[in-house]
Amino acid sequence: MEVRRSGNFGFVDPGNGSLYSFDISGRGKGWEPSSIMLNHNRNTCFTRKMSVAGYDIVPMGDNNDMPGEVMRLLDRFYAGEGILGKIAGLQWGDGPRFYEDAIDDTDNRFYKKWVLAPDIESDMSSWDYRICMHRCLVDLTHMQGFFIKFVRNRAPRIGGRGKLLRLEHIPYQRARLLYPPPGKNDPEGIVVGDFPFPDPEYMERYPMFDPADPFRYPVSARYYNIYSFCKDFVSTPRFLGAFDWLEIAGTLAPLLHNYNLNSSALSLHIESPQGYWDKAEERLKSVCRKRGETYTAKMLEDYKDECMEKFAGGITGMKNVGKYMHTTRFWSDEANDFEGWKVTPIDKKVKDYIEAQIRISNKADAAATSGFGIDPVLANLILENKLSSGSEKLYSIKVYNASETAIPDMILCKPVQEYINAHYQEEIRLGQLAAMVGMTDVSFSRFFKLRTGKNLSDYIIDIRLGFASRLLVDSTMSIAEICYECGFNNLSNFNRIFKKKKACSPKEFRENYRKKKKLV
Repeated sequence: MEVRRSGNFGFVDPGNGSLYSFDISGRGKGWEPSSIMLNHNRNTCFTRKMSVAGYDIVPMGDNNDMPGEVMRLLDRFYAGEGILGKIAGLQWGDGPRFYEDAIDDTDNRFYKKWVLAPDIESDMSSWDYRICMHRCLVDLTHMQGFFIKFVRNRAPRIGGRGKLLRLEHIPYQRARLLYPPPGKNDPEGIVVGDFPFPDPEYMERYPMFDPADPFRYPVSARYYNIYSFCKDFVSTPRFLGAFDWLEIAGTLAPLLHNYNLNSSALSLHIESPQGYWDKAEERLKSVCRKRGETYTAKMLEDYKDECMEKFAGGITGMKNVGKYMHTTRFWSDEANDFEGWKVTPIDKKVKDYIEAQIRISNKADAAATSGFGIDPVLANLILENKLSSGSEKLYSIKVYNASETAIPDMILCKPVQEYINAHYQEEIRLGQLAAMVGMTDVSFSRFFKLRTGKNLSDYIIDIRLGFASRLLVDSTMSIAEICYECGFNNLSNFNRIFKKKKACSPKEFRENYRKKKKLV
């Protein structure tokens, strides 16, 4: 047993994990938790210009480190990455597969027919299309946007036909949009470096990929994003407004840990009358006079420690079970009150405090999950001591699929559209494009139908016919040359499709245009 005291106040450590406080003519005070304050000073301006390493860029956040803030915040929030991973998983589905549209003749039902396309698989696997598109999906889930690099072949340098060799994912935190030059409204390039403090020697600048001229640059880049309200150029995380709640949700575990380490272990408070120690001091002085010794204040302090140790030892510990201690309170004219020894249990309200913190954490979990755009039941969060039922999860996933997937699908498929426009002359299969973006079921076809009002095959045919019509008017190429130049596999098929779409043959189309031109 150990006594630690300062003046008339101190602690007794009986060695069993508890502490007891005591004072002389005073009362102790229990522990009260501090209040929680939210930080509302976060600047979310994304539109002003910032100069970094000689480049004028569009900053991401006030300190140009919004991706880093998100990463560090999610590292502290126990459920953050799990929720976003679940969202990405719902978006990814079963992963990329090759398929084509098909109709079941028996019941006139649309379905997808899985096909084997080893040539396409081999070509796309050469640039790890699955990894590329999955990383884009993860960035899109976290930051509402992603960066893609387009790498062209070298043939255009010697007059050959251009081709996009591969698409490469650029890590979101490493890329920044170049601020538009004077008189321009849109960024004209992307700079890549170790942001927010890049080394100029290791920075790379890429021109912006131009869908109208896809083979203009050997290497180009582009930013695809879901527009954030009133945020120019760069989108913000959809859970930006839940940042404060995320911080609270991520503090419960360390708060309770530090509470266990640093909170008061006091369980009893012992009060003693000052008159008792005054009389004890007189007795000590009397003993010193009889012995011819000099009285010192330390003698009284040592006596206090011995008394408090014995007193506390008499009311604690397993060896003292069944024992009791009797004290007498008496009237003091000086104090105008009763004086005597008093033992008071200290109610630290630990249970109330912990339950309050858990309720705050549950509220933060719900608010944060709402910011992520997913129902708490899909995040496997336990709110109000209740685990969601299977029917609730089924309903939630139906709502998510109906309301949360169309726009991300559209943005994720934008690079695919650029690929189609650049390679309209080549054979393009539905399964090839679906695999590039990792879409399952009918999501890819649904995207094209919602986005363009056409299925994929009609979309590609219309692109090819548009280029064919331009060549019929602006060139002297033969119809057969135009047919193969625009990606049609044979002349008869080209004539048939052209007549179906344009209500005239390619030859008639060219002749009619020339007649109109002469009349003008």
